Amino acid sequence: MSSFLDSEFATRLLKKPGPLDNKYTRGSVGFVTGSRQYPGAALLGISAAFEVEIGIVEYLGPEALANFVISNRPEVIPGISKSKALVVGSGVSPSDEAQLAYVQSALTLGLPMVIDAQALQVASFESLTGPFLATPHTKEAERLFHRFGIERTATEIAANSLVNAQELADLVGGTVLLKGSISVIAGPGFHAVEVGPLSPHLATAGTGDVLAGLIAALFAKQIAQEGHLTPTQIRDCAIIGNLLLSGAAELAAQHGEFGASEIVKKISEVIRCR
Repeated sequence: MSSFLDSEFATRLLKKPGPLDNKYTRGSVGFVTGSRQYPGAALLGISAAFEVEIGIVEYLGPEALANFVISNRPEVIPGISKSKALVVGSGVSPSDEAQLAYVQSALTLGLPMVIDAQALQVASFESLTGPFLATPHTKEAERLFHRFGIERTATEIAANSLVNAQELADLVGGTVLLKGSISVIAGPGFHAVEVGPLSPHLATAGTGDVLAGLIAALFAKQIAQEGHLTPTQIRDCAIIGNLLLSGAAELAAQHGEFGASEIVKKISEVIRCR
């Protein structure tokens, strides 16, 4: 599966900008992520988007949080009016009512999006009108099954991840990335696929935030280039995102650098070396 980074689809999404490109042709992605408790989650996802040379990054959140994000990444634009794809929920605390309100609002916009972390628990999947990728790990998948009246433990989900990812995709009505050492992507119109084994150095806080931002940026680039995003393209973006992140974790570890902040810095290097 690692050869997928050399596929025609990946090559097109990850190509270097040319003389006719501008910030709009490079894609625009928005983030409704982070919270008072976990402000760094927003920065990690945003940093991942810049690693794939996205054209525009926007951020929506309470004023104090938005100010924090923009003070650290001044190129980020407040609001999500230009965004063609979104990341919703990464690092959002269930006690942060102000940010949860922004999450709920973003979920109604009908834009292609990555639904992550807390957004998985508040999204009304039957009401979503745009294409999406839900990104639970096994504990979040356990809670998702519970929302649909199915009692299944994280251990049981991990033991049969292909079947459980497909069942979750059927329940939510979209594409699901069930995260793990071997991640599974399932959704409409294709057979569930495994990606991995992925780097064990990804087992650290914040890498899920990085992955969500990376995949959403790839969504935005695909939309900028071709004007649409199909379920199989969602799958392929998720495959590319996982492989890039795993390669970045391995590269960081080879240099004795660990943690999500160090891993994200290596994504562009993986792209150059593929």
